[in-house]
Amino acid sequence: MTGAYAPVFCFLYNSAMRWTRIVGNILLVLAALGLFFSLWPASIQTTKIPFMTPDGLAGTLSLSQASQLHVGDNTEIKLNIVIDQKTTANNELSFISKLELNNLEVNPKGEGKVTVDPTKPVVLIWDVTSPKTGSFSGTLWLFIESTKGEKELILARPLKFVVNNFIGFSYQSARVFCIISMIAGLFLIFFPMINTKPLR
Repeated sequence: MTGAYAPVFCFLYNSAMRWTRIVGNILLVLAALGLFFSLWPASIQTTKIPFMTPDGLAGTLSLSQASQLHVGDNTEIKLNIVIDQKTTANNELSFISKLELNNLEVNPKGEGKVTVDPTKPVVLIWDVTSPKTGSFSGTLWLFIESTKGEKELILARPLKFVVNNFIGFSYQSARVFCIISMIAGLFLIFFPMINTKPLR
């Protein structure tokens, strides 16, 4: 470029390219941090609960759950059942379970029945999803079916959860936004390099 305005134009152009790279770096770093924190799993708490039925069957329940849930994410609730071998005749046992949570999506829904070998640990798993923030409560029920076909209550555990979002977004939406922002940041960083050489 020739003329009296060439130096001014070159200065403005090079400054714009430099600031484009700076903005791209800032956007990339912020998006990477946002993606990292949106992927950070909620802390899991495990509670051990001993039990004994009227028939003398004893064992231990291990309940694993997150006290805080993320909007839009699936969270597992696990109940591990271990039978004390000294209190069983090694016959098959049938457990009936149900997880009731108000205003939360639970899978599987309703009562579930499983017949197991008492010499092996049993793990029951539920997937919980919340479409909105707030505080929620419910109850985890566990019964054992007696030889007469009657249900004997083993556990009626109240549960409480707090559901959080990520800066006003669901965690899934936040991850998508962060990935798009990272792509935009990379574009702003490399665009000045692949466009043209700095004008002198």
